Amino acid sequence: MPLLAPPPVPDLTRLPRHPLAGIRVHRVYRRGRASPWWFASAPADPLAGGRFDLPPPLGACYLASSVAASVLEALQGFGRGLLPDVELRNRVRAEVMAPVSAPVAAHLTSARARGLGVTVGLWAGPDRALTRRWALQLHRAGWRALWTGIQHDPTGVLRAVTLFDLAGEHAPYGAAIDWPHTEHALHSDPVVASALRRYGITITGSNPRLPVVPLSESGLLS
Repeated sequence: MPLLAPPPVPDLTRLPRHPLAGIRVHRVYRRGRASPWWFASAPADPLAGGRFDLPPPLGACYLASSVAASVLEALQGFGRGLLPDVELRNRVRAEVMAPVSAPVAAHLTSARARGLGVTVGLWAGPDRALTRRWALQLHRAGWRALWTGIQHDPTGVLRAVTLFDLAGEHAPYGAAIDWPHTEHALHSDPVVASALRRYGITITGSNPRLPVVPLSESGLLS
């Protein structure tokens, strides 16, 4: 059954809840940025941008509940087996402990969510216009966070976290909530290497004779 249009707001308020307080979440981002935090608004091009981007002035920030999930999503363009190590050196991983004041997420991987129209197409389907309609409807229903699967995990067990807030570069939900993070190098992290091996991806040296095209310029990032 394909993913259909989202149900009315009152129905979405009945979704199961998944607490975020106290869990570790991860975000991979480009080295040199001032912080890991970025809440993206939906661009004018329906084929561009993130799966759950909200219309301005709102935005969505994408994280994952494990190192493996964060790396697979950030480096999704290298899902055919070979990953140049320069792509890891150009990025860092932020590890965050969600504070006690973190919002409760809509538990979209719960079996009970199926009765409200949720399918894996919500986080794995190609129709970004439709998934953004779901995101906006979920936000209207009062949800400030989503707990979903990830598109690039064939096992279906890894989980992603999406936070909704105002668009732009800032910590979640303003200064009243503290979301401290620690940074970890990707290229020297054995957990990252192990996760990539498990998913059949081999880290390779970069060929100095060939130009390196960043993912942000290749059109592969989502």
